[in-house]
Amino acid sequence: MYYLTLAPISQAASSCWSNIRLIATDMDGTLTKEGKFSTALLQALEELTASGIEVLIVTGRSAGWVSGISSLMPVAGAIAENGGIFYPKGSEQPIALTAIPDLTLHRQQLAAVFAELKQKFPQIQESADNRFRLTDWTFDVADLTLEELQTLGNLCQSMGWGFTYSTVQCHIKPQGQDKAVGLLQVLQTHWPDYSPIQVVTVGDSPNDESLFAAHDFPVSVGVANILKYANRLQHRPIYVTSAAEAAGFCELANYILKSSTQPE
Repeated sequence: MYYLTLAPISQAASSCWSNIRLIATDMDGTLTKEGKFSTALLQALEELTASGIEVLIVTGRSAGWVSGISSLMPVAGAIAENGGIFYPKGSEQPIALTAIPDLTLHRQQLAAVFAELKQKFPQIQESADNRFRLTDWTFDVADLTLEELQTLGNLCQSMGWGFTYSTVQCHIKPQGQDKAVGLLQVLQTHWPDYSPIQVVTVGDSPNDESLFAAHDFPVSVGVANILKYANRLQHRPIYVTSAAEAAGFCELANYILKSSTQPE
């Protein structure tokens, strides 16, 4: 099994965490516990902020949904729609990371792709938050099998579109749009002085895979629930937490906070 190659977070050298200045993290299944934000998670975010460690959310959630989250949570900003849109802290104006010259036409094209998929998979249902999206189109993962997800991805590819999925949704998206591409754009423009070893990426599912690519992000962590998908990933996190979901993120935060307070 692939998960045997994932090193427990406890094996990482303390110097690894003392370098960290920014945590780029997925949200659903990584910052949430059974779909909710916990008191422990919010406390960890507050403590990281107070210690000068910035947290950037990188999620597949819709632009409309993320605009609220980014303004309410103690984070440095949020990337929505798997790399499509960026909301900087303190700004209500999103920054487009994927160029869409004609939004109306773009949405019509996405709807047409979904209709084509639905002919072959009548059971798929459009996600409730789809109306708040700009760059991608989503439908619920529900009970789709791995084979069905692979077929859906191949169909999207044949029609000139990208495809990914998380624990919550399937995404039809522009080719080349993913979390890593969006994150690298944001890092270059908003945190140009940070080196790769000062950024840790965190996730829990296949749509976080690009965040685990070591050539771009040499320090990456999967919360324990990533083990469910580990044998499907070409890029896997360097380290894995012992706890799942938000508790796993808090575990990572604790290592980073401890290293930041240790005397040099």
